[in-house]
Amino acid sequence: MNRRTSRHALIRCALTAVLAAAVPAATAATLDCANYTSAVTPAPFNTWTAVDAYCPSDRTATGGGYYFHEGSLGVPGIWVMHIPLSNGWRTWVDNQNSTPRNVQTYVRCCKVI
Repeated sequence: MNRRTSRHALIRCALTAVLAAAVPAATAATLDCANYTSAVTPAPFNTWTAVDAYCPSDRTATGGGYYFHEGSLGVPGIWVMHIPLSNGWRTWVDNQNSTPRNVQTYVRCCKVI
């Protein structure tokens, strides 16, 4: 066996090992996911407001975010930070506009079925 044949045999062997390791992952259980939202909450002027959304107890939070109901032109004068919260998601909003702005937090919740 020459070097080239030996190298191809090693590559084939390594590829077979990788594929064999990946098969159990392909047959793993599937996820059942859904989005849950908070109430639409007004954020008053010059106040940090927490808006929380939670998962039901049989599901686990896997991500989240927020939505403003003011249209698609953006929301000037708003500071936003969103973070995981135990089994939910929290959005902190600081409104620097003279009128309240409405915000809603959503959380993506999954369970293995």
